[in-house]
Amino acid sequence: MELTSYSIKSKQYEKSLDSAYKKDNGIFYTDIELSQKIIEFLNIPQNATIMDPCCGTGSFLVAAKHLGHLFVYGADIDKKAVSITKNKHGIENVKTINTLANTGEQTLKKFGLKVPVDFLIGNPPYAPIAKDIIIDTNDYLFLRNVKDSGSNLYIAALYRAFELVKPQGTISYIIPKNFLHVAAYGVLRRMILKEKRIVSIIDIGKYFKSVRGEQIILTLENSPAEKANISIYKYEKAEFVKKLEVPQDFYTDEILLFNSKEDFTIYQTLEGTYKKFSDICTGYVGRGKSKDEGAITGKDIRKFSFKERAVPKKGNKVFIQNIYSAEAGIIASFAGNLEAAETVTVFTDGDEKMCRYILGVLHSRLCNYYLLKFCYNNSKLTMHTDAKYLKKLPLVIDDNTFSKVISVVKSLEIIEYMSATWFEMIESLNELIYTTYKIKDNERTHIDCQMKDIQSQRWNNDKR
Repeated sequence: MELTSYSIKSKQYEKSLDSAYKKDNGIFYTDIELSQKIIEFLNIPQNATIMDPCCGTGSFLVAAKHLGHLFVYGADIDKKAVSITKNKHGIENVKTINTLANTGEQTLKKFGLKVPVDFLIGNPPYAPIAKDIIIDTNDYLFLRNVKDSGSNLYIAALYRAFELVKPQGTISYIIPKNFLHVAAYGVLRRMILKEKRIVSIIDIGKYFKSVRGEQIILTLENSPAEKANISIYKYEKAEFVKKLEVPQDFYTDEILLFNSKEDFTIYQTLEGTYKKFSDICTGYVGRGKSKDEGAITGKDIRKFSFKERAVPKKGNKVFIQNIYSAEAGIIASFAGNLEAAETVTVFTDGDEKMCRYILGVLHSRLCNYYLLKFCYNNSKLTMHTDAKYLKKLPLVIDDNTFSKVISVVKSLEIIEYMSATWFEMIESLNELIYTTYKIKDNERTHIDCQMKDIQSQRWNNDKR
């Protein structure tokens, strides 16, 4: 079947599905272009067996057949989608099977396959498993594993994948990017790092317009990693562009997608040299709690000041807009003893000087680089300045720069907001923080370029 015709029919069927049904069940089809690119990337031998256990209208199957693969199998719980794949697209080995409810052995048996497949490819559904969404199986151990690993349909699909593919076989799934760092998925993530080989991770960003969050293509080998490297790629201009390789044993839990050797080197230096925010600041870090009408909200805060009131002189609180955007970076102010609403992240310290010092660090280019790259994992979507991220920040106190940083912060509190002088002071602050953290000249250049490409020109006074 001609691929353009297939693409039209697949999109027509997906549009016919109720949007609420799709969202609740995590159903979002992969277009034929990406499906074909993934199969080409995997360099699959022509005689290999390929299966997509949640195939929808069969984009991966159609792409595989188009590329000359003969042993192609697909399954889905949607009878109509299976019918379209089988009758309209000429894929014979497609069946209506709930591959999450059935064990791998049961699924293979229904296809008449005596051994697991060589390659498992697809875009499994991702949706929380709740009261309205259940996996109807008596496989208790499987259900327990899924629950312990985050209770999501794509987590269930990953566990079933290990049953469907041969030892040494390959699994390549499109899954949410937050699998790499969200604590709820830690059990499965740690198991994969310890017991499987991660061949590659491709960051495809927010590929699916109607899906919340960003996605990756995770490719695994169903065998122990030993001394393997993970190849990290990024999807740029319709191509998978390799960024670097990182030893798999570098990771023990969270998996960061370094975009360059420079990022990797800077991260290693910062992690191995300095204490964390949580080690030095032991006060409260969390959301504001005040319900009072006069409480400070996130939108009331500017960088180093407030929109409608003067910055207090004394106290022990710093207020941060809880909503964090890559374009703006941290927006925070010394808050003295003011009260904050829930849209504000608050941290407290017994020392007013330390509060202002940390305020300077938070607004620095280095800090925002660290947050974006190593806390938010290069996400371009809106994030939150929650305690779990702030506490990860490396923090160093240098007697030579401590008072200088505080002095600059106090000046920024009273200088006309976003004036030429204000921006000059911001650059002075950046230089002080780079000096404090002993960031080399070439590393400064790298960080500056990275952040100016990400952040709005408005915040850099950049006339480019």
